[in-house]
Amino acid sequence: MFRTKPTWRALAVVALVLATTASAWGQNRGVVNFPASGKKAKSGLTMTINTNWVQNSGYRPIWVTLNTANGAPTPADRVLTVELSGSDQWQWRNRKTISAVVELPQGATTATTEIAVPATGLWYQMSVNTYEDGTQLKDLSTGNQGGVTISDGIYDASESFPTILLVDSDAPNRNQRTSWYNEQVKLVLDTKATPPIPDLRLLINEVGSSAHGAINGLVGGGQNGLIVMNALWSLGRVDILNPSEMPQQWISLTSVDLLFISLPDLRDMKTNQAPQFTALTEWVRCGGNLIVTELGSGENSLAKDKAELGKLLGMPPPGRDDDWVERSPYARRAGLDQLRTRGYYGNNYIASYVAEDGTFRAGTDPRGNQPLPNVTMRTWQSGLVVSIEGDPFPGDVRQWRDLLDRIGADRWMWFQRNGLSQLRGNQHYWHFMIPGVGQAPVTSFMVMISLFVIVIGPVNYLLLRSAGRLNWLIVTVPTGAMLVTMALIGFALFSDGFGVKLRTRGVTLLDQRSGEAVTWSRQSYYAGLAPSSGFVFPRDTAVFEINQSPEEGGQDQVMLISDDSQHLKRGYFRSRITHQLLVVRPSETKLKLAITEQGDSLVVENLLEADIKQAVITGKNAKNLYTVSDLKAGEKRTLAICAPKQAGEIRDLLSEYDLELPIGFNQQAYNLSNRYRNQYYYQQIPEESIAVSYATSRLERELNDAVRSGFPGDPYTYEALVERTPLTPVGVPRYRSEQSVEVVRGKW
Repeated sequence: MFRTKPTWRALAVVALVLATTASAWGQNRGVVNFPASGKKAKSGLTMTINTNWVQNSGYRPIWVTLNTANGAPTPADRVLTVELSGSDQWQWRNRKTISAVVELPQGATTATTEIAVPATGLWYQMSVNTYEDGTQLKDLSTGNQGGVTISDGIYDASESFPTILLVDSDAPNRNQRTSWYNEQVKLVLDTKATPPIPDLRLLINEVGSSAHGAINGLVGGGQNGLIVMNALWSLGRVDILNPSEMPQQWISLTSVDLLFISLPDLRDMKTNQAPQFTALTEWVRCGGNLIVTELGSGENSLAKDKAELGKLLGMPPPGRDDDWVERSPYARRAGLDQLRTRGYYGNNYIASYVAEDGTFRAGTDPRGNQPLPNVTMRTWQSGLVVSIEGDPFPGDVRQWRDLLDRIGADRWMWFQRNGLSQLRGNQHYWHFMIPGVGQAPVTSFMVMISLFVIVIGPVNYLLLRSAGRLNWLIVTVPTGAMLVTMALIGFALFSDGFGVKLRTRGVTLLDQRSGEAVTWSRQSYYAGLAPSSGFVFPRDTAVFEINQSPEEGGQDQVMLISDDSQHLKRGYFRSRITHQLLVVRPSETKLKLAITEQGDSLVVENLLEADIKQAVITGKNAKNLYTVSDLKAGEKRTLAICAPKQAGEIRDLLSEYDLELPIGFNQQAYNLSNRYRNQYYYQQIPEESIAVSYATSRLERELNDAVRSGFPGDPYTYEALVERTPLTPVGVPRYRSEQSVEVVRGKW
């Protein structure tokens, strides 16, 4: 029997308890201060933890600020270990603990550390434990006094409605939002001034979701768009930030689906906030959606501003396959209407418009549709850069739906962009098993059992009768049975081995001109005896678990974060269980295919540090195709023009690594048996009717676009099939690779 959705009375009780706890810790909408109210700073330090961020799957930044209690410079380095343990409001048994080092250098009075925390859209409450030299600092810990809430969105989980981040230089810092809002409202009312930040009300109403009711009711009470700033805590999936408060790690942005910024603010950000700008560009290259507004608004024309935008971000010159276009390639039309038919907050949508007097009204705009702005977009490695002429805010219903249609739901829906869900079951988990792992050795067992029957039966009887010891049958038969049983168990254990087996399926987008690369890799691990060290990945790598049923929870997990690594230690790697991960990483590299044109020939040297199974290369004339097979690392060859049919052999080779179910697995029977499993957990998620599919991920889209599209492609490009490049992070130092493949899409 499956449980049903919790009642509103239960929700109210939970909210009351958590609200009481939050007050005890002096929390103010996502900001919690230590020591608790009325307590002394026995450690000589105070600590502030800021958890304000959009609620979504992916990583979320948490900022930890240390201050000296007396305001004087610290006489020595203070190195603290802060453990943050987060969970959702229903699944207390499945906690993620992230341990990170926070340092206050000698002579400083304050220091802030950004911790990128892997979380799901249901992260709701968090406990804090702080240690120095192995001793707990109780004044800087929640201890047994309860946790602190980090979200006001009760039961409003979703991976479909897009999370939106607006970056604006006129936005206040987080700790000044309330006072800034009051000042700006008074200024606008008294002087009829224009609000300093864009009016997001209509955009939020079109793409928003909230457990607090209709978006119209949350942002419709003011005379202008400033009210959004006062409603951010309740909206949950929207945030407005000053560029100075943007994260400095790209993985912190993986929970953002759409990021808006004006071209002037982007210019200033590159000059004044270089770390944040770098994180932004890496996020875009790894699959983010950057929407840049106010092009063509100044002295420059739209064409000049688009050219400047490309240079500003560091994008390569546009080619045939990555030029500015009106619609994202293969974009799937927006599924907003489908989402609004599901879930109790999906049905809260009320069509609205912004009237001439600035008020937000329900209904249809009597003025009719506004002209659509000039919108173009261009892919940049895995991501998308969208340019909009002029200021698109507040816009109208048709404008925002048109924009989402052009971008494509497979880009702005989190679970479709990544091809996995951290809230619902991933049925495609079974399509990426390691060959042979988990399959019963039926033939071997039948042979061993048959031999046992023959030996323990007639052979044993004849030998004992000839020796005159038939009475020994009562000893030899059970002893033989025990030995054979142990042999069968041992054979089953040793057949899978005790080492780590690894299967990877990935794509690397390599721009040899700039030395920039982005790697997407799906990885499957299995070990008869899991290493106690777990997984270790670089700090700048996004690692997402692909669980068969993430809604079921499981063991508590512990992650250790250092300056250069993420150590997925306890609970991440268990023996005799297949663990699957999606790994994404941007990098700068000197790896390449060294290619030189000599008339109608190409001289190719493999400097990828990986053996190439097959490669197709184009030169200056994209119609001339060159192919090479079995090119070892460091090897050089001269290639002649080949026929398109010969170049197409790479498709056949890649098809040998297609995802498929294990032999004997019945997907339909499995789906029926799990139909109602933990339905209470996600039955109100709007995307429930949209299946989770790996085929929508950027990884699979790039693979399909790579060697399964038609040849030729752009000039000076290549597609190379390898087992795995050094650019792909792997979580264990020693492993045995099984049926691994990676496509390198290069530009030279």
